[in-house]
Amino acid sequence: MKLCFKSKQGKLGFGYAFIIISLNIILIRISLEMINWNKNFYNALEKYDMQAVIKQLLVFIMLTFFGAITYLIIEYLRKTLVITWRKVLNDTIINHWLNHKAYWFINNNQANIDNPDQRISEDCLLFIERLTNEGFSFITQFIGLFSYFMLLWQITDNFVLEFSLFNIDISISHYLIWLAPIYVILTSYVAHKLGSPLKNLIIQQQHLEANYRFVLTRFREAKESIALLEGEQVEQQQFDQHFDSIVKNWYKLIKRQFILGCFTRPYYLTVLSIPTFFSLPIYLIGKVSLGSLMQISKSFSNVVTNLSWFIFNYNKLAELIACSYRLSQFIQQSEKVSYQFKQLNQVENGDECLLLENLIINKPDGKILLKLPDLHINKGESVVLSGASGIGKSTLFKIISGLYPYYDGVVKVPKFKKLFLSQNAYFPMGGLAHAVSYPEPLFEKDLTVIKQLLLDVGFSSENIDKNLLNDNLNTLSGGEKQRLVIARILMHKPDWIFMDETTNALDKVAEKQLLKLLQTNLPTSSFIIISHSDISNYFNKCYQLNLS
Repeated sequence: MKLCFKSKQGKLGFGYAFIIISLNIILIRISLEMINWNKNFYNALEKYDMQAVIKQLLVFIMLTFFGAITYLIIEYLRKTLVITWRKVLNDTIINHWLNHKAYWFINNNQANIDNPDQRISEDCLLFIERLTNEGFSFITQFIGLFSYFMLLWQITDNFVLEFSLFNIDISISHYLIWLAPIYVILTSYVAHKLGSPLKNLIIQQQHLEANYRFVLTRFREAKESIALLEGEQVEQQQFDQHFDSIVKNWYKLIKRQFILGCFTRPYYLTVLSIPTFFSLPIYLIGKVSLGSLMQISKSFSNVVTNLSWFIFNYNKLAELIACSYRLSQFIQQSEKVSYQFKQLNQVENGDECLLLENLIINKPDGKILLKLPDLHINKGESVVLSGASGIGKSTLFKIISGLYPYYDGVVKVPKFKKLFLSQNAYFPMGGLAHAVSYPEPLFEKDLTVIKQLLLDVGFSSENIDKNLLNDNLNTLSGGEKQRLVIARILMHKPDWIFMDETTNALDKVAEKQLLKLLQTNLPTSSFIIISHSDISNYFNKCYQLNLS
């Protein structure tokens, strides 16, 4: 809740919350009037007073009308509050996920955080839903409990339960007042013992469902490769394995819910009748009228119902606790890993050069991956890095970018504008123009420049016009995607460009043309290129460095 105090939108939500609680208090008042109505209505029936019966029916209609209107307003405001606070929580989670590249470090630190997309999209909504629904319900029930207690105390002021036990005379004044909490405490304890395993089962179910969605999404994204390899049978086995895990946990969950329901459902069906049975002795001995009996019964029922809030909401409370645990764990781990890696990160800001001294790249387990010779590259100079696959070339780029802390030595990076391009080109949702402008947002004023750049790197006018703003980049070939990457470099004109095999899908002629295009348009930029080919002759002041 403290997150909501930190934003204007969150504070507005507390205004909604205040109105909702105030309206719930009005509902309590209407409920108290309904209790009084029970007394007056049944007394009129007992006396066969038709005029009084008709009057009480009109009162009932009026109370029902105002009660329904108040409830509908409460629900409208509560749902408005849900989306208001959900946005605050969503923004907070997203910020923690993105700040200091926590999304990267969590994934590469084996942190116990699975499916962050589910935590952001589903857990945030479910948490706010449960918080506003069960939270306001608890506040209302707590306030109403005192009101019903006071009313029950007043109307049972003269009721004394007298009996003998082991030859001892016992007299209990207001016995219904004491009977209600004793009854509910005992039943709540039973409900908790039966339902306590639900929390872990719900967390596990959410985890398994998210994993299954991830496998399906991964299949959809890789459908072309799977189709070419005819890997449907293996994919089917993976689907079956994940879904079987869901089924197994689902049966455990519904078994536990069934066990809990064997107690809570009969309790729910009898909770409104039990008070009448407890109050019946007073009526049978002639101390109260039928109307007073119904008033007492209704008051006692409301007390018991309010005290039974924990029993009725046990499943939803378990969901709330599970969501709260997952979200708090996500925030804590995001802060933890980003802080740890920030502390471990030894990259220093240099002036105009890239400097590597005594650099030893280690694996996360401490084993040495690669030892590099000292490297000093001034602005305007370039180098092509080559070597066997898996030797650590891509890891070197991660070190320079600050994403990999497992190394010894000195790394000083230039302070000028840098652009890192990985082996697997990433494009945001959108068309060709969005892909070229990334990682900057697309502005309409840049469209003319982007069109020309796309022509320069080899896209046809027809293709550009068709896909400039349409989200249809999945149909591009590997070579076309790498042409987009070259266009992106030309668009942003960085001083330092780090390219990890970003031209390996092009034929030699196209590769030569595009690298020459880069050199011509960015003559003062430095290129650090990982490539298995000798392309150093395409750049000025460039040499080939073989890592071994």
